[in-house]
Amino acid sequence: MKKSFFKNRFFGVLAAWFICLISSPGLGQVISVVTPVSHQTYLLPDPKKIPSAADVPAAITSAETAAKALLADGATEKTAATAEQNELIKAETEKNEYVTAVTTFSKQDVDPYKSDLNNYNALGTKYTTMLAKYNKGANANNAMPAKDRKPATVAALSKQKIQVDSIGTQLGTWKTKLDVTRAKLDIKNAALQKQQKKYEAEEQAATAKLKASKSKIYGILNQLTICASYAARCNGLLKPQTGPAAGNAGNGYFDTPEYKSAVTELTAALQRLAAF
Repeated sequence: MKKSFFKNRFFGVLAAWFICLISSPGLGQVISVVTPVSHQTYLLPDPKKIPSAADVPAAITSAETAAKALLADGATEKTAATAEQNELIKAETEKNEYVTAVTTFSKQDVDPYKSDLNNYNALGTKYTTMLAKYNKGANANNAMPAKDRKPATVAALSKQKIQVDSIGTQLGTWKTKLDVTRAKLDIKNAALQKQQKKYEAEEQAATAKLKASKSKIYGILNQLTICASYAARCNGLLKPQTGPAAGNAGNGYFDTPEYKSAVTELTAALQRLAAF
């Protein structure tokens, strides 16, 4: 039900737009149809300006030829859109792989490093406190005359000095280990950033191309409606009908299953690109 509504509304809007275009006072002598992929231009003369009924079939043929070229472009663009959607899926897979890699990196590398760094900093704080205490005691002891210095104080200071030096050496070794680990983390992080940029670039490129495909397919459907309406108008010139019981004149190629099927497929392709 929703698809039918979409199709009816879509073609209804385009048909109304075409009628306004044809009746516009500013419209030129011809209707220009341009294929967005192969860049071919087809000029359809104003039905009001067609010299005679003998010239009408040629005008209808021009509209049909333009429509066939538009459908050929539509088929090309559908194929391109499918390929780009596959590229987008590939980029999404790479994104998921990146997210998994970041999570693993955080748990297995960054978190242990942070824990080790916190322990290092805690010991560093302890070292700073012990060193300050030792320096204060040593300075006070050194300020005293040698004869007044107590052996017990000197022994205690010597013991503190050994402890401070030992922790200092431990911190130095620990710092070297942390620096090596940090360097490895930086290398892994750089690789992850490269991985992120890769999938983002692929994602952006595919999205841009899909937006372009959406615009082209919309334009193709737009111009196909113009061609079909134009052919119907020309057919009306060949088979003028009046009165309430008059039926619709046949619209040649535009009434064929081939044409209708192709338009249906293009409409479905446009719906698939609705998010872009």
